[in-house]
Amino acid sequence: MMGAALGLAFTLTLILANPAIAELVNHGESGAVFVFVVSLVTTFAIGAALTGVVFILNEDKES
Repeated sequence: MMGAALGLAFTLTLILANPAIAELVNHGESGAVFVFVVSLVTTFAIGAALTGVVFILNEDKES
């Protein structure tokens, strides 16, 4: 959940801070915003999940 929340925050910040991306999303089809947001949120969520798995595996090796 943390990765998804961070991905959503990053996506919204990116859209607001970068006028070029906002323009591309604006001129895209009706689902362009949805696809853009979901792809970035999913990438962050998968990255956070994999990081959690690595931390759990390393913790088990140390004990």
